[in-house]
Amino acid sequence: MGVEVNYRKEIVNLSKELPYGQLREIIDFARFLKAKKEGFTYMQVRDSAEYIKKLRAEEGKKIKSGRKFIEELIEWQKSNF
Repeated sequence: MGVEVNYRKEIVNLSKELPYGQLREIIDFARFLKAKKEGFTYMQVRDSAEYIKKLRAEEGKKIKSGRKFIEELIEWQKSNF
């Protein structure tokens, strides 16, 4: 566990020094590693750019926009009255 913590700390420290474009590459690669861990095989991907675009779209669906969050908050407040 101690080694894992050091790796995480090193990634955090490096992320503070890298420009945005390189951070995005690291995130893409991390997502690739996660998918690989979940049973990913190279035969499943015909076009890597399209694969990454699909992953980003799926991730985008999970994250609420600020506007959507506020709308849900207002609806929740109205339901309590």
